This record gives sequence, C-alpha cells and structure tokens, in this order.
Amino acid sequence: MTRQRTYVVGIDASQETGRVLRWTRDAAGPDDRIVAVHAWDFPSMIGIDDRAVIPYDDFEAMAVQGVTDLVDRQDDPRIEGVTRRGHPGRAIVAEADERDADTVVVGHQGSGMASVVLGSTANHVIHHTERPVVVVRGESRPTPELVVVGVDDDDLDEGDNESVRALRWAYELDDAKIVQVVHSWFVPTFVAGRFSNPGGDFETLDREATEVASRVVAAAGEPPAGLDVRVAALNGTPEFALIEASREADLVVVGSRGRGGFTGLVLGSTSMDLASHAHCPVAIVR
Repeated sequence: MTRQRTYVVGIDASQETGRVLRWTRDAAGPDDRIVAVHAWDFPSMIGIDDRAVIPYDDFEAMAVQGVTDLVDRQDDPRIEGVTRRGHPGRAIVAEADERDADTVVVGHQGSGMASVVLGSTANHVIHHTERPVVVVRGESRPTPELVVVGVDDDDLDEGDNESVRALRWAYELDDAKIVQVVHSWFVPTFVAGRFSNPGGDFETLDREATEVASRVVAAAGEPPAGLDVRVAALNGTPEFALIEASREADLVVVGSRGRGGFTGLVLGSTSMDLASHAHCPVAIVR
C-alpha cells in the first residue's frame, strides 16, 4: 500500500487552473490529498471614491465563494479549497510548508523573457520552496506514463544527490509505466567546429553517459514492481536534450542543483529554458 501524499496546487481565475487541476487529479492516487490554494488581495485601485470601495469582508467572501464553486465542480473528494490573502507565490509556498506537502503544482503563464515567460507565481515557487515542483505546461496527457528523468552523478560518491532524489520521486508516480533515465554529452562548437564531433568517438561518449545514468539508477534502489526503467545517452546541451525529449514524454523530471549533465537547473538559465519551453509538464526536485 502506497503512503498518502499531499499535493498543494496553485489556482486562480485563469484557464491554466483547469489544466493544473486535471494534471494533479490524474497524477494523484485515490487516497492522496489535493489542496487547491487561491491567493487574493485588494487591487491597487478599486474605485474613485469611498462609495466604490468593496468592504474587506465582502472581498474575502467573493474569493472563498469562487474557490468553493471551483472545488464543487470538480466533484472530487480528494480536493480541498483554501484561500489566503497575499502574493500568490508566497501563499502557495506557505501552504505547502504548513501541510508538509510532497509536491507543489503550478501552471505556466506569461509571454516574454525570463520570469515573464514562466510566470511570476511559478517562478517564485520554484525558487522559494524546498519541495518538488511540477510546472504544468505543453501537452498534458491524461496520466504521466512515460517519464524522462535527467540525471548527473555529481557528488554521488556521498551515496545520494539531487538526481537520485528526482528518480525516487518519479518512482512514486502511480501511473508511470516507463521511466527513462538519461544523461547528455555535448561538444561545444568552438571545439567541434561546424560539425557535431568530427572524428570523435561517439560510442565512448554514449557509453560514458549511459554509465552515469546507470550509477544513478543503482543508487536510487529497487524500482517498484512492474516499472520499466531504462537508461539512455542523449547528444546535446542539457536544456536542448531535455526539451527535445519532452516532445515524446508525459513528464520530464530533473534535480535542482549541481554542475554539468542535467543538474544545476533551478537557479540558472537551463531551468528557465526547460520550465518555459518544454513540450510537456516539468518536475523539479531538490
């Protein structure tokens, strides 16, 4: 019997909320809890005189009623609605801490560069929680059956690292059927010239990358019965390789710190690229 998990989900009045809730409901087990959090606050301008001002209690009541109606429409006993006043990102992180959440789920919004592409709420959550975060974006399939986990063996001599924790998190997905554990290799253009790797030993590079993935699999321990775990080498920079892999995957999972391979993703450009441009939902595990 699997343990009961808690998912904290950020919701608002946008169309993204429906996609985020659908993903979470599909990923969560029958006994898991889903806490849907909506943050509200007074707008900076709510009227030109005192007659136009909405009383505090009324504004809060509207937020509560909106969440209640949304939860009722889901008709799912696993979902609990919560309202908090304040910044959405901070509200989600605070709720996740109070609930000791196993996973935080947020939507992808925005149309610009850097944090604007990802959305300010998702960007805040990723950078301010120690818990696994799923960014629901791209093609969201009914259940995450094919899961790609990008790994690195940085600091693995200590017996554990972010990649190992990311793989163990993927093992806990109820509907996962195939977990593909991948590591990338890349020869920079200033070394390779116009061609990817002229005269290079592709077999050696592939073998070394596969060995990295295999070490992480060994460190993660025995996978659940019936789960098909595969290892593979990918050619490309970490962000490019994972974005390309996301075309076929239902979910891409990565660790959040380190250097090289697929770690070091949360606070650098690679994390922004993956969370902003992947073709499927992305999970970032610390």
